[in-house]
Amino acid sequence: MNDYIIYTDGGYRISDNTGSGAYVILKADGQTLLRQEALVFRRENSQRAEIKAIIAAVDALPVHCRAKVYTDNLFAAINLGKVPRRKTKPDVDLLIHYKQLVRQKKVLVEFQWVRSHEGHPWNELCDSLCTEALAAAGQY
Repeated sequence: MNDYIIYTDGGYRISDNTGSGAYVILKADGQTLLRQEALVFRRENSQRAEIKAIIAAVDALPVHCRAKVYTDNLFAAINLGKVPRRKTKPDVDLLIHYKQLVRQKKVLVEFQWVRSHEGHPWNELCDSLCTEALAAAGQY
């Protein structure tokens, strides 16, 4: 059984090459919201922004716990947690950072891909957080 459930999403604004990533952390019951955060990254695409949101969510977890991450980013769902075999793999820097963090915090993380924009409330919340963060970042 997982101690925590995490949902993530990523967004992108092409006009100024800005990405956003968001996450929510829930108790294992899947209903109780413990934390939510949206992050903005200059010169990052939505995929990298979402991976960075996953890393931030895992970093927010306590040591020695288990979590299930629901993401609509298929690349992240498949590749995070695997040891990168090639230095030329896309986003290898983030994959290595994630792997080091998981090892350091001694957390067990399982990934589940979810279809985006299918009306799941936590995924939709993450999508809204990304959109709001990009809008707020555009005001500066």
